[in-house]
Amino acid sequence: MVSDEVRIFLARSKLRLEVLKKLNEKPQIASFLAHDFNKHREAISRVFLDLKKIGLAKCKNPEDPHFRFYMITRKGREILKEI
Repeated sequence: MVSDEVRIFLARSKLRLEVLKKLNEKPQIASFLAHDFNKHREAISRVFLDLKKIGLAKCKNPEDPHFRFYMITRKGREILKEI
């Protein structure tokens, strides 16, 4: 069951939900999604960090300073199914 905190978190930013949906399709890099959404890379990177902070996404290669791949977590998939 999706907590009210997570619902509010996703409702406060449509971009968070859209990025989470893209992560559900395949791992993503901020610059590629920025192009897809016509947003700055920094905005997508911030969304990745927000999603990671509450456990909806994780970085596959945190040691790489330039091309960090993010992927959805099990919790993220479960939330998408419920929403």
